[in-house]
Amino acid sequence: MTVIAGSGQYTTFVARMLLVPVISDHRVERACPLMVVNPALECVHLQRAQDGSWQLGHSQALGGAGLVQPGPELRLGVPADGLVTCLTESTVTVVVQVPPFTVYEAPADERVLDRARALGGVLTVVTHRLNPGDFTLDELGEALADPRTLAGWAGLHGTRHKPPHRRFRLRAEVFVLHWNSDHLSVGKLVRQAPGRFTADRARSWAEQVMGAGPLAWQPVHDDRPDEGWHAGEPYPGRQHVLRRHADGWKLVHAYSQASGTTVETDNEAKAWAAQVLKRQAGISGLTWQPGPSTPDSVTLYGIALGTRHRAAASLRLRT
Repeated sequence: MTVIAGSGQYTTFVARMLLVPVISDHRVERACPLMVVNPALECVHLQRAQDGSWQLGHSQALGGAGLVQPGPELRLGVPADGLVTCLTESTVTVVVQVPPFTVYEAPADERVLDRARALGGVLTVVTHRLNPGDFTLDELGEALADPRTLAGWAGLHGTRHKPPHRRFRLRAEVFVLHWNSDHLSVGKLVRQAPGRFTADRARSWAEQVMGAGPLAWQPVHDDRPDEGWHAGEPYPGRQHVLRRHADGWKLVHAYSQASGTTVETDNEAKAWAAQVLKRQAGISGLTWQPGPSTPDSVTLYGIALGTRHRAAASLRLRT
């Protein structure tokens, strides 16, 4: 179920509708209608990062419409301010309600349409990472883990939003592996804040997110001010790391940290992280992708989509 159509004077987009498994706060699995969009096959948007380099980005209209990176800020069933979806007997249309008012449309079968009506909208994911017309489960996981991917809930046109009795979220959690010649850490992404925050404001924001404070923040590395800070909550065994990456501040619940010359390559860092995640969180088989980092360091991002075989079976049956 794929459509290729014009999204601008000289660009075409690819959009696809499918059903993916999500899980409620009560651990109940449900099917969620998902539109995957590659917004431009012929070109991409480039944005200058804080370190002066150029990185792949999206049109400002998507951020202005309320789309966010997949993670804690993404809430299924809570419509983004600038997205709306319309249904016909055989298609799903998502309209971005800010200039240039882009329209994405894809064919849909009765299963997808029924779930969209029942939930009052569809989840919309915009990424340059894959071709929505032909991708695997692993490729979808990599796209969701990519910090350049944006997503938002497009509420059904003509319906009034009511807070759902139950909250649902993607069967996905973003993990962050950060390393350089002197330090490495791995943990789960908790929340992200704008890069324009000062260091003091970012630390205060992090304390509010954790529901604790004031905390005794310590630099991760005395000789590397760009490496950020770490602090423990008033509970044993919990450490958080706060860093300003090229795309903003990121608060990470660190499962483990190590100092000194411990790794020299990405593969060594991944092997260390695999042991930590399996021991601390029971997670294995992550696919790591490079993403926005701090100066002179490497940051890799991975996503856990739940049990691989269960997720794969759901996609095979429901696409």
